[in-house]
Amino acid sequence: MPGEFFAVLGVVGSIASVVALLLPAQGKRQRLIHLVYGVAITVLAFTAVWYQQRLSRVNRVERAATQLVEDRQFRFSNEGFIQAALAFLEKNKDLYPDSYGRAQEICRLHKCLASQYEGDSSRSLQHAYGLIDAASALEGLLRGIADISKGS
Repeated sequence: MPGEFFAVLGVVGSIASVVALLLPAQGKRQRLIHLVYGVAITVLAFTAVWYQQRLSRVNRVERAATQLVEDRQFRFSNEGFIQAALAFLEKNKDLYPDSYGRAQEICRLHKCLASQYEGDSSRSLQHAYGLIDAASALEGLLRGIADISKGS
């Protein structure tokens, strides 16, 4: 991303320089106006590129969330899906901080990180049901992220 930023800044700065050369500057006031034009063009282009990159990232994340949900049945156990969902949300917590916090709370409530084989068999069964519930809740959370672009 920093490389893209400097490339865009270089192109925009070059365009602003060419525009400044084409505009006749006779006095200090006109030079100042040209400087303002150049800075305005640069800021506008930077903002457009930044917004486009952010939107592109959000779209990639939404597609990845869709793929993760689609792969749940074929590639993951409940525990594996929970871990994959948590890793996905942690990686993208700057975009979805509330969702990441909810996922952590879901895991805490369902004891996702506890050993399934502690205690008697009824606890193991309870833990297994808790993992199913947690995986379903995280799937819903990811579906919500994946469907954001469909709703707008």
